[in-house]
Amino acid sequence: MLTLAFSLRYWISAFNPDLWPLEKKTDLCYNYVEKDVKYMKKILAIMIAFFIAMTLSACEQPNVIIIGEGNWDSNAFHDQVVKIIIEEGYGVEVDVVPADTSIMVSGLKSKDVNLTMELWSENVTTYANDIANGEYVEVSTNFDDNAQGLYIPRYLQVEYPGLVSVTDLLDFPELFPNPEGGDLGIIYGGPEGWGATIHLHKKMEVYGLDEYFTFKTIDSSATLNATLAGAYLNEEPWVGYNWEPTWALGVYDMVLLEDSVYSADDFDNGIGSFPSVNVNICVDNDFEGSYPEVFAFLENYTTSSSITNTALAYMQENEVEADEAATWFLLENIDLWESWVTPDAYQNVLDAIQ
Repeated sequence: MLTLAFSLRYWISAFNPDLWPLEKKTDLCYNYVEKDVKYMKKILAIMIAFFIAMTLSACEQPNVIIIGEGNWDSNAFHDQVVKIIIEEGYGVEVDVVPADTSIMVSGLKSKDVNLTMELWSENVTTYANDIANGEYVEVSTNFDDNAQGLYIPRYLQVEYPGLVSVTDLLDFPELFPNPEGGDLGIIYGGPEGWGATIHLHKKMEVYGLDEYFTFKTIDSSATLNATLAGAYLNEEPWVGYNWEPTWALGVYDMVLLEDSVYSADDFDNGIGSFPSVNVNICVDNDFEGSYPEVFAFLENYTTSSSITNTALAYMQENEVEADEAATWFLLENIDLWESWVTPDAYQNVLDAIQ
């Protein structure tokens, strides 16, 4: 830009005799140039117009779909799957930007975010009203078979078949000794402040588990899963909070302890199972009009927690990023995603990933 500005300044001075140095004006060619100054000013006008056009062109934004991505692995995986399909299959550039749930929602409303592949509807208090009021569009449900709660390894349930429900833990506190010592067993939880952790604190008290167990909250999901991995690899007992889809539930064979049927009123008091949540694909209001073929593809995009767990396990076990896992998934599940896209898009994607 600076180079163009200096060049323009040079040509303006060249075509305007009044800006020439005094010795230049005394040159024999001055009279000749003066006669043609109108001609040169026309050329200058053309150059200025060209310069402005180039500047405006450089400022125009490319045709790009912006995906808002949460900081969890399943979201990254699904974003990379659709990025490959949209770019290779439909020829539209995709940019993935980090965004927590609140930013996803506000971005969809303002159209700064065009697409999100994992909007956990129950975590957005305004979701129903947003959709009803046309703030953004629900295209489809990515998956709705997610789960969360207290898990134990399957090998432990095989050894102790009476350990089926959360309340059954009251009969087996000695199976889960606290590595820090003491007479109480240990149940691992997620970070403080999480809605699930708040619920489990209440459950410990309401179910009387706090008389037999220490509820140890963990400050990160990575550390929580590390405690699980350590126990699982040694086939030791472990009980704690987890959810799916996650890589841990894809790698380790775990059992969700049963609880009473979900009720909103009971759940607020720490009683009952966690509800399953619709994890939806949402777009901004202009998306269908701007990208009708991509919109039709997203309407067909449906997976499951099991599918996602498998992909996340592949990421973990092979130490690869989400984009590599997405390519692997597309190669391994051609029959699944072929039905999502047009024949041309299918062939384009297949050619790109093989």
